[in-house]
Amino acid sequence: MNETTLRQPRAVAAGFGVAVMVPGIGLGLGGPALASWLVDLLDRSPLPTPGLLQVIAGLPWSWSIPIGVLLGVVGGVLLAMTIVREALELTVASDHLEYRQDGREGWIERTDVASVHPDGRDVVVLDSGGRALVRLNAEALDRSRLVRTLREYDYPWQEEDPFEADYHRWMDGRPGFTAAEHRLIGRWQEVRRKGKERAEAESALREADLVVRYREGRVQVRRAGESSRGTDRRPATS
Repeated sequence: MNETTLRQPRAVAAGFGVAVMVPGIGLGLGGPALASWLVDLLDRSPLPTPGLLQVIAGLPWSWSIPIGVLLGVVGGVLLAMTIVREALELTVASDHLEYRQDGREGWIERTDVASVHPDGRDVVVLDSGGRALVRLNAEALDRSRLVRTLREYDYPWQEEDPFEADYHRWMDGRPGFTAAEHRLIGRWQEVRRKGKERAEAESALREADLVVRYREGRVQVRRAGESSRGTDRRPATS
């Protein structure tokens, strides 16, 4: 099967890891000297000198350098692993999309995709009814390559949301929504920065034919399948 996988360059995670590792090594080299200076400064003032600071000041280089290197390596590895885990990996094939991000995976059939558009750092995939099949943080991917790949596989990329005119500002209690819908939207607002919980909230919104986004510090919402604008493949409203 012909397919293309897009992912963050490995050099990015490695670069951030090294950026954390270097200060750790520097701390091992210069930490005792800096701590000694602070101890001397505090001894000449009425302020107490923390015991930990005195311990660091007394460390010989034979101890401080290995400790600093170890802390730098551990911190760098953990940061690199976090970056890799949170970065989007997207496989584009002629008959489906696959994605992996932040510990979750998904598969979307090509026949279910009506359009794909950007929303800030995210990429949103819509079905023929205007519902959001998935919203993915794609800031780790090269945007031009992403667009080019989707078009090569005949996915309908659009430069803006085809339902742009349908969104309205949401406020809890605003008329036009049921109490249950307000709870769903409010839940999304609470967890929108938490990958797994946000995905669960968006799944519930999709079942309710609601689409939400965050713009200019406000939650905006629309109903799926209610505007005459939008994708051509959307069914007419009854």
